[in-house]
Amino acid sequence: MKNAAAVLGVYLLLDGGPVRVGTLTRDARRSTSFVVDEGYIRAGAGRPVCSLSWFDSVSEDATVARLRAMEDKIGLLGQLPPWFAGLLPEGALRSLVETEMSHGDHDDFDVLARLGGDLPGAVCVLPESGIPDTGFTWENLDGFKVPLPSGLVKFSLAGVQLKFTAEMADGRLTAPARGADGRYILKLPSERHALLPEMEFTAMSLCRDAGINTASCRLVPLATVLGIPPAFREHGGNALLVERFDRTATGGRVHIEDMAQILGAVGDRKYTMANIETVWNMLRRFSGDPYGDVIEGMRRVAADILLGSGDNHLKNWSFRFGHGGRRPRLSPAYDIVPTWLYDRDGTLALPLGGTAAAAAIGLGKFRRAGRFFQMDVDLIEREVRDFVLRAADTWPALVKDLPMPADKADAMLARMRGTELFQACTSTAGPSSPARP
Repeated sequence: MKNAAAVLGVYLLLDGGPVRVGTLTRDARRSTSFVVDEGYIRAGAGRPVCSLSWFDSVSEDATVARLRAMEDKIGLLGQLPPWFAGLLPEGALRSLVETEMSHGDHDDFDVLARLGGDLPGAVCVLPESGIPDTGFTWENLDGFKVPLPSGLVKFSLAGVQLKFTAEMADGRLTAPARGADGRYILKLPSERHALLPEMEFTAMSLCRDAGINTASCRLVPLATVLGIPPAFREHGGNALLVERFDRTATGGRVHIEDMAQILGAVGDRKYTMANIETVWNMLRRFSGDPYGDVIEGMRRVAADILLGSGDNHLKNWSFRFGHGGRRPRLSPAYDIVPTWLYDRDGTLALPLGGTAAAAAIGLGKFRRAGRFFQMDVDLIEREVRDFVLRAADTWPALVKDLPMPADKADAMLARMRGTELFQACTSTAGPSSPARP
């Protein structure tokens, strides 16, 4: 296709059947634009939500105005509108996609056209004109003719870590999965970060034990996975297998949207365009259970502080939509990595209360956010304190049975005990005592 004029249809493939949302077009000057279909607009307040950035929970008129507005639905020089750019892979996976495409100057529109049959969530982007048949086979999905690219990468997953979709058949894992069959994400060992699957599995397990809702995951020996080229087996013996919460056991799709997409944060702006209070405020505004999800979000930030998890940026916070693409809830937690063990950088990806210095954040920052949200600050403090106390009680023993090396675990726990949050929560001060900032 190489930058030629082309048209893509944008759909949500939901349990009630496919819904056409709009048309994404690239013209001969490589400008791209997304126009929402009139049928989707006229469906009224019961329509499934494609993006919360185009949704107003109070006013249907305001929702329609956002759907019709074009300011955030245009891209120049082959770039996609920000919401669609947020569907594309980054880093090593993006590089692998580009090497598998034919030679030429391929832009984001080309990549989306190639991978549009298997995107995060329920979004499906299908060629309608200007896309040649070469380099694809074609499959049927919900009555649509969907392109299945040749090569290893037939899907898109956000993030920079090298990963594949995987499927389970007859007790054996195969990666990459064929088209939309991938119910799992297989995260491979890293040349740069030793034992990365083991480190992430340990952090995810610790968080789950302490009460955080995490994506289901387990370590699998790479030798047992079919289809992985030898070059991707060189940096470790295990991979992390994560069950996708945007896919169902029967092969259906569940719509999801991350906070970077909602805010239009592309690339490195996932670190700079917001703070933690912004994330919690979006939970308060959009969640079907705002109180519960804000408190769960506070537990996750407390976990980041204790673990030294410094990469919880906007793309690692997502909404998962319920039946019919409505009633969003905070998705299970994912991509929890104790990055401090690799770089000794003690800053959070997003600041809280004006600081990103994780070790200096105490209970007062959580109480201050609660006051701003007009929530019960004593309840918030109790919830955060209870989480930290459970971690303090259980993690030192639990980590001994997890695959993190003992010296790394000792360093992580020693750093945890030195944080202001840990010391404040394990002191004798109760929720009614003055909390330090």
